[in-house]
Amino acid sequence: MSPRPLDSHRTDAKQPPGLGVWALAVLVAQCACITTAPSSRTPGHYGYRNSPVGIDSPSATCRNSLSACAALYGKEVASTTAVLKVVLEETARPPIEEVLKKCADLARSEVLLRYPKQFRGPAPDADECKQETKSKGRRVTWAMRLGIEMHEAAQKCAEMGLSKVRPGGFSLEQRYRPNMDTGETELVSAEEEQALEESGNGAELKGTLKPDVVIHEGDPLQAQAVYDFKFPCVDIGLIPEWTRYPREHPFAPFTQGEMYEQFIAPLVGRIVPWLGVFYG
Repeated sequence: MSPRPLDSHRTDAKQPPGLGVWALAVLVAQCACITTAPSSRTPGHYGYRNSPVGIDSPSATCRNSLSACAALYGKEVASTTAVLKVVLEETARPPIEEVLKKCADLARSEVLLRYPKQFRGPAPDADECKQETKSKGRRVTWAMRLGIEMHEAAQKCAEMGLSKVRPGGFSLEQRYRPNMDTGETELVSAEEEQALEESGNGAELKGTLKPDVVIHEGDPLQAQAVYDFKFPCVDIGLIPEWTRYPREHPFAPFTQGEMYEQFIAPLVGRIVPWLGVFYG
């Protein structure tokens, strides 16, 4: 996994291709989750890029009438079941997200306790976050080092916790390769990823996605939700936004969250220590 710093979202970018059933699934998920359109910074808000209040209307059409739904969104929608199976039931979310929130809190506390005398306070300040340190033979900033260690701690915690509340229904750091032309997505196995990195061809992984946590019912290609842990180095009271891909990246100009939503799952969340889960 490439280094992640301890932890951007525009709505005017052109949407990736291949919306099809995924776009419809998002509408159905929205109908199940919201009835109003509160601020995107409201905890627990299923915003999906600040969807309008009236979004429930087309969603309800799809749930209640397949023929009317097909007329609205196209004949690629073969059945309501095919759409609804990618939506995570509202009753299934609380235990999953409770595990992830606890893991985020635990990871931040656990990692900072490893360095009781390294920083002037219990956590690094802005200047200390930028200072360099050596980790596993590499020179990185403290923000990057702490971010990597906190992600590792959170993943271990999530594996233990989700095994109890969602056995067989989750994947950690599953890599996906989306096709921007066709809208299709394929899995990249851990073996393939390791082989590419060991052979010096790790650059081939640049056009792939690797969420921290994927929720499904046994098939990662039928994902119901995606979650990423976000660990700000400073300003822990602010909600980190999704990273926007740079101009030279295959996924530019979209954000990480937009790519997750269009190519992996209709429900996309960020898990932030002490603040909780944020959607969209």
